Amino acid sequence: MLTNISWTDYLIAVAILLAIYYLYVVVQYFSADIQEFFYRKRKVNFKAALSNDTDGGTILSAEESSGTEIDAFEETSDDEFAEVEHLIERLKGVIADASTKKLVPQEFKHYLHLVLKEYPSVQNSPLRSSVNELIVSECEKYSAVTLSEDEVDLLWKDAV
Repeated sequence: MLTNISWTDYLIAVAILLAIYYLYVVVQYFSADIQEFFYRKRKVNFKAALSNDTDGGTILSAEESSGTEIDAFEETSDDEFAEVEHLIERLKGVIADASTKKLVPQEFKHYLHLVLKEYPSVQNSPLRSSVNELIVSECEKYSAVTLSEDEVDLLWKDAV
């Protein structure tokens, strides 16, 4: 029976089985990394399309923008939700890390400011107030530093 199988057939079968095995391992253990890779690629293309868009859109005043906040929330794209979700996970890790390291309040605020600065699109998003509430609640949960929503608002700006 084994004399009917050539070395070529054997090596092809082993190569196919190894390919299937490694494909399984990659999908099982690295699926999040693969999704992040493709998400990052789409995000870059999305930002490039926005920077090339020169149709001269209008800028709303503070009064007009507060009236359209509900409309802006409904028009929030999946990319923005994904970015806010990534920011939330990052903030939870930062606050937990800061509570274990017992950072000085000024250092903690500076660290939060640097993290928030990495997400400029969330700064003008209607989801910003929810992120602010999350920061306040996580700080209370871990007893890292007590922050109010006004203090968190200041962290979004350059004033630390």
